[in-house]
Amino acid sequence: MADTTFADLVADAGTVCDLARTTLGPFGATKLVIRRGGNVTTTASGAELLDDLEVTDPGVTLLRTGATGFRDRHGDGATTLVTFAGALLEEAVGLVDQGLHPTAVERGYREGLSVALDRLDGRSHPLSLVGPAAVARTALTATRNPAVKRRVGEYVAEVAEAVGDAGPAGPTSVKVSARIGAASETELVQGLVLDHEPVSEAMPRREPDAGVALLSSTVDLPRLGGATGGPNARVVLSADSFDDRAAIGESEREAFRDRLRAAVDAGCRFVATERAVNDRVKSVLADHGVVALERVERDDLGRLARSTGARVVPSLGHASPETLGRADVTVRREAGRDFVFVESAAGDPVYTLFCRAPDPRSVSEFEASVESAIAATVRAAEDGTVVPGGGAIDVELARAVREHARSVDGREQLAVEAFADALEVVPRTLATNAGLDGWTGLIRLRVAHHEGRSTIGIDALAGETGETLRDDPIVEPAGLKRDALSAATDLAAQLIRIDERLPATDLGPREPGPPEDGQPVSET
Repeated sequence: MADTTFADLVADAGTVCDLARTTLGPFGATKLVIRRGGNVTTTASGAELLDDLEVTDPGVTLLRTGATGFRDRHGDGATTLVTFAGALLEEAVGLVDQGLHPTAVERGYREGLSVALDRLDGRSHPLSLVGPAAVARTALTATRNPAVKRRVGEYVAEVAEAVGDAGPAGPTSVKVSARIGAASETELVQGLVLDHEPVSEAMPRREPDAGVALLSSTVDLPRLGGATGGPNARVVLSADSFDDRAAIGESEREAFRDRLRAAVDAGCRFVATERAVNDRVKSVLADHGVVALERVERDDLGRLARSTGARVVPSLGHASPETLGRADVTVRREAGRDFVFVESAAGDPVYTLFCRAPDPRSVSEFEASVESAIAATVRAAEDGTVVPGGGAIDVELARAVREHARSVDGREQLAVEAFADALEVVPRTLATNAGLDGWTGLIRLRVAHHEGRSTIGIDALAGETGETLRDDPIVEPAGLKRDALSAATDLAAQLIRIDERLPATDLGPREPGPPEDGQPVSET
């Protein structure tokens, strides 16, 4: 271990950052990932790539945990975080080779971050200057079709305005469901679209103003017997004859009908359960005009509760007018299969963005991209500020940090300058991924910003540098950019301070060190 260098310790993490960096922007490269067992998938998301990699290196694990946590909290910006953290690690390797102590490197990075965040605040613009749809179009990197970007961007902006007051729960109030089809078929539904078919074809296709029952257990016949009131005692009925078994079965069926009639009399016409609906009750539900769905995901059950005003109860026997919600329930044929549309304004606003992707391979990628666009737009609406995208803000921050580095004494100046160099990895990567020469594109941006044109950035779709706040604006939420830079610096600092890799299971005795104060080393 004594021969292990800092470069060796972070080598795998740096390699993963380089892989994720190539997925940045609308022209990010797609990775073909071959999972264990031979399953093949493609992804152009740096965060999803980290999830798919089966790497046990501790540095990579730390990197993946940081990126996953950031994505879970913010919904967007994880690839930027990994890209910037990788650039900071790359710069740190050179600094350590020059003799800088990790503490000095971290201190210089922290000072550079402070200067960058101050300039970020100074270069922020009000969201009203460009509108929330511009944020959505910028974050929607899974398509390059201008018409699709405009259409989806308008829907996302509408959703962000509606759920923006919900705080952190805002993005979770929106479900994105993507299927194959023409972009013109994309629609925004106030309510939930469930990728489930009713459990019986005999069930109604439409129930307007239906009472909604949400259950957490299996819908089945009640079992005769049960608890006696004692802590461990139960009554078990045994039937030896055919007549006895038939009588018990009929009693159970009649008990279920009584429960169902009580729920229907209370207004219940739609049932969604997290568990299953037993085959022997499906026809009974259909005969009573009830639409039933089984194995509904818990997140969707929560959205149904928020939108319809219903409460999740253990079983159908607990359904009552107080626990039922209200919604228009429609079974529609879309993309070759049935979907259930639950549209309601009875509770908090919940939306489904029902999108269309051009081919099966791009469905999940398009869905993830729309989710990122929603998260970014909601964040911009919360903060009310944006910064120029396309790497423009990164170049501006780098200029500010370099200017400040001249006033820093000692070798920490090198770390501050390195922080500025790392900031420029995003515009350089965007230029490279768009087919430009990365360094040439970066030099053009440096010249423009030196001349005072601080909103010039990389227009990846046009394949050139250009103004980011005119015509079709390219912008990012200022708050999300701030959080990504801070989180990447924290993550890099954690990795920089690693000086040794120790197996946690190696608890054996270590070799004795030199004796202290001239005392001999005793052996036991």
